[in-house]
Amino acid sequence: MQKTVLVTGASGFIGSHLVQRCLRDGYRVKALVRKGNSCISALRASGVVVVEGDVREAGAIDTAVQGCDIVLHVAALTSDWGPIQDFIDINVGGTRKVCDASLRYGVERLVHLSSFECFDHHTLDRIDEQTPWLTRSQSYPDTKIGGSREVMAAMKRGLSATILYPVWVYGPGDRTLFPLLADGIRKRQMFYWSRNAPMSLVYIDNLVDLVMVAATRQEASGEAFLACDAEAITFEEVCRRIAVAIGSPAPSLYLQFGVVRVFAGIMEALYRLAGSKNRPLITRQAVDVLASRAVIDVSKARSVLGWRSIVPQEEGISRTLDWLVSVDPAQWKLK
Repeated sequence: MQKTVLVTGASGFIGSHLVQRCLRDGYRVKALVRKGNSCISALRASGVVVVEGDVREAGAIDTAVQGCDIVLHVAALTSDWGPIQDFIDINVGGTRKVCDASLRYGVERLVHLSSFECFDHHTLDRIDEQTPWLTRSQSYPDTKIGGSREVMAAMKRGLSATILYPVWVYGPGDRTLFPLLADGIRKRQMFYWSRNAPMSLVYIDNLVDLVMVAATRQEASGEAFLACDAEAITFEEVCRRIAVAIGSPAPSLYLQFGVVRVFAGIMEALYRLAGSKNRPLITRQAVDVLASRAVIDVSKARSVLGWRSIVPQEEGISRTLDWLVSVDPAQWKLK
């Protein structure tokens, strides 16, 4: 019997890849997409049942979840800037509504995409699934913790669910990492505040593989897994590779971490006083995450689920850079 999968956040980078994977795997696919989104017609043309709305709307969620066997909850406000209430309403309240509807309509499995930002990756040397979460008065990390708590509470009420904690997700089409770095490098605005900081990456195809395994394997029910390709690379090397690809000099300026973080805090305060909706050049969250030092232990996903990263990091970066240089530089900075 053909099963039905709901993908929330289906217009986003991860969500759109999950939709295509589910279609290839023979599932009937439903997608929760905000009204008026430009991707709606293409989704419907590919056979996807589109529900227009977002995770803040209980009625839209009910319509989307009803009749589904699997829910892949990807929708989130993923940014280091914006009104705190939006983060709360989407990342915490929206997740609660998705969990409630999944329980109400007897969903077989919910897979919730959380984030490795729930953990203290900045000061710890190693992170695994037993590492305690750390709130730090930052909108995105703290509300991703809040959303994960909602899923765990729903598990106690009988929901079969799995939580995934992806690291930096990258690949062709992503607008969060490589394009923003490329824009800063091209404009000579990029600099460093930590030497040889390890950068934890997961290529989009590898993450999608893990999501589908988590959605279908009984061993994943009630569990949480970190998602990382676990191949060593530094932030400097990522920037160097981008610089070579776009024909710009690589960043070479190093500033002290504490100075940069204070500067970021001042920038945030000034932008808030001005009531600006635009993101500052740099934020404290960006400073922290790009100075991460923790090694991400993915042995649990490998041993429990048998998951492996199929696309090697070298190939993933090459694919992403090939895509990047095909995009008009004026379109790099969309966030």
